[in-house]
Amino acid sequence: MPSIGDQANDQMVNRLIAEGALWSKFLIASFRATPRHAFLDRVFHFSRKQERWREIIVRDPRLEELRLLYSDKALITRLASPGPGLPSVPISSSSQPSLMAEMIEDLKLETGQRILEVGAGTGYNAALMAGVVGSGLVTSVDVDAEVVSEAWDHLRKFPDRQVQVKHADGRAGFADAAPFDRIMVTAATDDLETAWLEQLASRGLLLAPLALAPGLAFIVRGAMVEDMFHGRLTRAAYFMPLRAEGEAGTGETVSPVPAGELQSLRAPWMGWFERRKRRATWLSFIQSLAFFGYLKRLAIHYRLIDEGLPSFGISQASALCWFSPREWQVNSEAGRDLGVQLWLAFLDAGGPWPTEYRLLAGFNVKPEAGRRQSFHLEGPRTHQLWEITEPRDRPGWF
Repeated sequence: MPSIGDQANDQMVNRLIAEGALWSKFLIASFRATPRHAFLDRVFHFSRKQERWREIIVRDPRLEELRLLYSDKALITRLASPGPGLPSVPISSSSQPSLMAEMIEDLKLETGQRILEVGAGTGYNAALMAGVVGSGLVTSVDVDAEVVSEAWDHLRKFPDRQVQVKHADGRAGFADAAPFDRIMVTAATDDLETAWLEQLASRGLLLAPLALAPGLAFIVRGAMVEDMFHGRLTRAAYFMPLRAEGEAGTGETVSPVPAGELQSLRAPWMGWFERRKRRATWLSFIQSLAFFGYLKRLAIHYRLIDEGLPSFGISQASALCWFSPREWQVNSEAGRDLGVQLWLAFLDAGGPWPTEYRLLAGFNVKPEAGRRQSFHLEGPRTHQLWEITEPRDRPGWF
């Protein structure tokens, strides 16, 4: 008779299939054969009432703890203090199972492929991939020696997978086992690393979370074609940042917000996002508008407002405009004009979603003259050309 842990795992897999996050035969089998609780010794839960982190030991989980471990939530597994006297911050986690399933599905894994995972975490993700591609073909690297030790200890329970866990800076990839058919990055990065592009095999796929601006983080998937990365954004997703050894995860760089008293103005979309599902529709819309502003080289700001709804702001020089479901807040006439210009340009472009851009990234990318729907940016390590796809196709639910 299956244990309560195995039953909980099967229920999670059933839910992932029903919700559309998991669909391929061999990955479903790998999820069923790889219980999540086998990779979790303890998790940390933040108590808002006590304003501190609480450690929950889950090595031998009971029914109540299994509900937590098999919920569709990211679970914090390690904390660190960024400095003396400062509160602890999360530095490692077990990702949300539905997102993990979707990302592995995006890799289109096949038996015999060589995989590099940047960010070992608990070892769970690497074990799932090894269950599809085969024994000894997955290399997982992490900059934190303690994370490596814990991941290796968890993976000992699955000796048939033979995952290689290495202590190394993932930003450098892992040249000793290159080239890789698939590279999966499980920590947020502000750009694509040179080593990843160089170590990716011909026709190989790279999947990485790009943290472009506060509140704007997306998974990018693509391949190398003639020394250039060709990719697309697949979905919004938030991960802890890549870090050096001993460094606490400090999050994304935040641009200073221009000063000035804020004046409220009626938003042109007032009343559009007040139905029951307004949170989801508002988030999709405002992320698309903010991403368009990012491509226009505006500074992007982020905050939470009423009921935890996200609000994005844009600024240029001293002009500032905040967007919310019912109103704009501007610090000047120039701030209002900045918001109007972005809004009209977004409409003129057809309201493109972040997933409707092609990304060309490398070291010799140049803007194409006369292309109205393309945006040339310089990332920290690559030059980037973002181009709106034409014709666009927006598949709906069946």
